[in-house]
Amino acid sequence: MTIRHALSLRNFLVLFCIAMLVLIGLKGVDINRKMAWVDEAERYYNQNDLIRAEEWYQKAAHNKSIHYKEDLIAERLRELEPITLMKQSLSQLDERVERTGSGQDFTGFLQVYNELQSTRNKYMNSGDRFAAYYPKISASYGISDDITRYFQEFKAMFYSQLEDQLNQGLTDEATAKWNLQAIPDAFYGGTNEKTKQLNAKFKDFDERLMSKLAGAGNFSELLDLSQSLMSQYQARDLKAPWVKSKTDELARIILKKDVDGEQIANYALHAKTYEAYAKSTGIQSKLLSEIERQIRKWLTSAQRKIKNNDYEGAIAIYEALSSYQDTTDEVNKAKLAWTVHDPLRLLQQADFAKNYSHVIGGGSQFGGSAYAIGSDDVNTIYFAKMNEDESVQMLSTDDFPPNVNIRKISIEKSLSTKAVPVILVEGESASRQALYAAYEVHDSSMTRLFMFDADGYEVQADQSLLVTRPDGVDGAGGASPNAIYMRQGDSYQFMGFQKDYTDIDVNDLLGHSNEKVRFTCYIMYGGEGDALAQMGDSYVKLHGNYTFYEGMNVTVTGLFNQFEDVYPSGDQTGELITVPVFDVENME
Repeated sequence: MTIRHALSLRNFLVLFCIAMLVLIGLKGVDINRKMAWVDEAERYYNQNDLIRAEEWYQKAAHNKSIHYKEDLIAERLRELEPITLMKQSLSQLDERVERTGSGQDFTGFLQVYNELQSTRNKYMNSGDRFAAYYPKISASYGISDDITRYFQEFKAMFYSQLEDQLNQGLTDEATAKWNLQAIPDAFYGGTNEKTKQLNAKFKDFDERLMSKLAGAGNFSELLDLSQSLMSQYQARDLKAPWVKSKTDELARIILKKDVDGEQIANYALHAKTYEAYAKSTGIQSKLLSEIERQIRKWLTSAQRKIKNNDYEGAIAIYEALSSYQDTTDEVNKAKLAWTVHDPLRLLQQADFAKNYSHVIGGGSQFGGSAYAIGSDDVNTIYFAKMNEDESVQMLSTDDFPPNVNIRKISIEKSLSTKAVPVILVEGESASRQALYAAYEVHDSSMTRLFMFDADGYEVQADQSLLVTRPDGVDGAGGASPNAIYMRQGDSYQFMGFQKDYTDIDVNDLLGHSNEKVRFTCYIMYGGEGDALAQMGDSYVKLHGNYTFYEGMNVTVTGLFNQFEDVYPSGDQTGELITVPVFDVENME
C-alpha cells in the first residue's frame, strides 16, 4: 500500500465518520421534535384546543424517527378523526374553489359551492362535540372570502356579457341572465335585495333589447322574444310584468306608424301576428280591442268607397286586410259591383283586344251575377255574362248592318225573360225614324227576332208588335199606319195593319156615336155622294165621296155623330123622318 493510497483511505474514513455523526445528530433532532410535538399536542388537547392538537398529533404520527407513544398518538387521532376529515374536505374544496373560480368555470364553481354547503350542513348539524370546530377550520382556509370574491367577479362578468349580447342584438342567448339568477341570494345581500337588483337589471336589459328589435322593424322577432322571455321567467317562477307592458308599448307604436302611413297591409300582418302572440301567451291586452276597432274602421271605409263608386280603392283595402282575415267574399263582391257599375270591364275580361262602344250592363240577371252588352267598330253585337263561378261567357252576332250608325243598345225588357235577354239595337234610318233590330240570346247563340225601319213600335200584351209606319209594307186605303207583327218560330213576321175601327151590326150604330166603326148594309136609295141604307125598320144616311148604287150590299167604314131629317123617296110630299148620318171613309 502506498502512502498516497493510505492517505486516501483515511480521508474516506474520516468523511464517513463525519457523515455518520451528522446523521446521528439529525436523528436526534427528529427524536427530540417528535417528543416535543407529542408534548405540544397533549398540551393543546388538555386545553381543549382540538384543532391544533390534531395538527400536532398528525406531525408526530408522520415522524418515524422513533417509536414514541405511538398508541397514544393513534388513539388521539382516532378520537380527532372528525376534525381530520373536516380539514381534508375543506382543503379539497378550497382547491376546487380556486381552480373553478380562477378558470371562470361557473357551473363547476356552483357545484363546489353546493358541495361546500352540503359539507357544512353535514358537520354543523351532526350534533357531536366537533360541530363547533367547523367554522374555525373553514375560516382557516379563507373559503368564504374566496367564494364571495369569485361570486362578485362572476356577477361582473355576467353583467358585461349582457351588455355584449345587447350590443350584438342576440335574442337567443340567456345564459348570463340565468347565471346571475343562479348566484345565491346571500351574495346580493338577501332575497329581497337580489330580487330588486336583478329585476332592475333584467328589466333594463329586456326593454333595451326589445326596443332595438322594434326600432329595426323586426316585429315578429320582437313578439317571439317577448313570448320566449315570458316562458323563461314563468319556468323559473319569476315575475316580469315589464315584458308584456313593453311589448304592448312597442307594438302599439309600430301599429300606429302603420296607420299614420296608411300601410294597411303592414298593419294587417302585424295585427294578425300580435293576435297569435296574445293567444299563445294567454295574455289580455287592450291592444286587441284597438286592433279590432281599426280593422272595422277600414272595412267601413271600403264599404263607403263602394257606395261612392271607388271600387278600386275598396278592393285595395280588402286585399290589404286579407292577411288579417279572409276577405275573399268582400273582394269578389266589390269586383262584381265594379263590373255591374262599369260593364266594359266584363267585355274586356272576355276579350281585351276589342274597342267596345254603346256598352250597357247590370247584375244578377239572366242566370248570371253580371252581364254586359256592347258593339265594336264593325257593329258586331256582344253579350257577356259572368257565371256564379266567376267564369265569363261571351256571345256575339255580326248580323247588324256594319254601315248603319248605332244610336243605342238596350235590353228589350218586354220581350226578355229571367233567363233569356233580348237585345234591342237602334240605328239610324234613311226612310224612317230608326232601324230597329232585336236579338234573343241563348246559351250558345244570338238569334235575330226582327229588323225593320219604322217610326217606332210597341210590344203588346200578347207579345205581338205594333209597328208604326214600317218601311217596305204597303197598307190598304184607310188602314191604320200601325202594322202588326207576330212571332212565328224564332222571328217576328208582318201579319197586317192594325184596325182602327170596330165591326158592328148596322142596327147597333146608334150605340157607337163618335166612334169609328164598320158595318155592312143594303142600299135602298142610291145616289152620288149620298144614299139611304136600311137600318132595321128605318134608314141610315151614307155620306161620302162615293157613288152608291141601289140594291147593293156594301161594307162601309166611317163615323156617326149627327142626325138629319130626310124624305126617304125624295118626294117632299111624303113623310119626313129623322135618320143618323154616317160619314163614309171607306167602302168595300
